[in-house]
Amino acid sequence: MVDRDTWVKTDSYVRTAMVALLIGLSVAVFYQSGKQGFLLDSVSAYYYTPAQGMFVGSLIGLAACMIALKGITEYEDIFLNLGGMFAAIVAVVPTSRGQDFDAAVRACQEAGGAPFTQRASAADCPSVAALVEATRANVENNMVALLVVGGFGLLATVLLAFRDRSAEGVRRADTRAFWVGMVATVAVWAGALVGLSAFERWFVDHAHFIAAAGLFLAIVAVGIANAVRKRDEEQGGGPGGGVLVGPPRQMGRYAWLVWLMVATGAVMGVLVLVDVIALFWLEIVVAALFAVFWTVQAVEQLPARAN
Repeated sequence: MVDRDTWVKTDSYVRTAMVALLIGLSVAVFYQSGKQGFLLDSVSAYYYTPAQGMFVGSLIGLAACMIALKGITEYEDIFLNLGGMFAAIVAVVPTSRGQDFDAAVRACQEAGGAPFTQRASAADCPSVAALVEATRANVENNMVALLVVGGFGLLATVLLAFRDRSAEGVRRADTRAFWVGMVATVAVWAGALVGLSAFERWFVDHAHFIAAAGLFLAIVAVGIANAVRKRDEEQGGGPGGGVLVGPPRQMGRYAWLVWLMVATGAVMGVLVLVDVIALFWLEIVVAALFAVFWTVQAVEQLPARAN
């Protein structure tokens, strides 16, 4: 039988891999920015640059790690699974190519037999149409693969849950948290299936942004779950380091990270909306906070050194 130390090390390796994937993505993005001499409006826009391979690979790897990693609590596990699903969609459904390209698409669609505008000349429209079709085909292919894999994953989860029993003899499938998680994950899976099948054009245009928002919320929820866990663990010893609200000296590292992520999303989100900063910086800062969170949790889960 595999000893506990092996499982603990495997858990630590998965958490470390998540941080490494984020670092790799950041290196690819900033290296490409240096080569081209400017930053794009968002990290997602690097999908259309030579950084595409690392962008997609890092997010798919991150998604796999989040889903494979067992949360310390049932609800943390739920949010990890949801976050992994959203990360995979962010990876394979690209953001827009930019305002100029969107304007060219609209101009070509509206032109018909009428004279073409300066933004969409007769020579440009075939190229624009080809890029639109390539994006649609790319999303369709990759999403079908994700949906098939996700369907097998959901089925395997249910079968394993009915098979596995805790030390108290309770099957995971008999717990309320398990079915809450199953309903949530099936809802995301079914939503993606319906969106791709019945509303493909809308899905291609909007799924990236919905999934990115879902990923951010899942990350915050994982932080909250950990802060609550620490509070519960320390209730017997006075005010715990996991309280979410209270004097700063009583707030632990998870609570601080939760509030930093929420405040960053709120403040920088407003700055993005009023065009003070680019979405790029919001994404980079949130990714950095996420990496710090996983580093803190990975260190916390390391086994104590033998004296």
